[in-house]
Amino acid sequence: MPRIDDDDELSALRRRAYAPGGDIADDPEALGRLIELESRDGSSSTSASGSAPPDVEGAPIEDSADEGPDPVPDPPRRRFRMPRLPRSTTILLTAAALVVVCAGTALVLVQRVQTDPLQVGATQVARLAPDPGFRPPSSFTRGVSSGVTSYAEFEGFRVAVYASFDAGEGGSKCMTVWQPALLQELGDGTSYDGQYLMPSCGAGLFPPTATMLLSEGTPELRNGDLPAGTALQFVYDAANDEVVVFEG
Repeated sequence: MPRIDDDDELSALRRRAYAPGGDIADDPEALGRLIELESRDGSSSTSASGSAPPDVEGAPIEDSADEGPDPVPDPPRRRFRMPRLPRSTTILLTAAALVVVCAGTALVLVQRVQTDPLQVGATQVARLAPDPGFRPPSSFTRGVSSGVTSYAEFEGFRVAVYASFDAGEGGSKCMTVWQPALLQELGDGTSYDGQYLMPSCGAGLFPPTATMLLSEGTPELRNGDLPAGTALQFVYDAANDEVVVFEG
């Protein structure tokens, strides 16, 4: 411990250093003495606080050097987190997903409305609606008392749809395609001056259809504006009560 005189000297030097109006900065020797006494005073305080308490008689003295180092705790494990995508990337991915979903939905819708039976790439050129004002020849529907429907004209052609002769009203439909300009009724029969007078009937899920090729010299070409070599297919669409015309 510092002597009493040293304590008095230290107090005096501190007053010169820290009190208002202190002049120790102008006295290098006094400043050096202050530093010396303060360092000595700090060492004494540290020694006093760090000294071990007096041993009790008969108590065993433990050697701290024999104790091993304190175990080092394991570092805390970091929880794995999925990296967060930037907002712009998230928006782009969402938009791409919506495009894919919309494209798939559009494809399904196109497939549903497509009535081309063989999916051969034919072009749908017309949908013929019912025409109540036109009556087909009676010879076409002999034995059918009801359910006869005629449809709008297309390039000189007419279509009549009626119930099957065998299955009755609830069975598959039958259809006849012809050009009235080339048909002549003779009593109970008809005379047709064209190439295509085409009756057909559906079966199960298959609708009645009629397919033709209007080649050069075909009489039916004279009653419309179709070029030679045009292929036509007439398909009855029962769900919409229309006749769909494809061109190929």
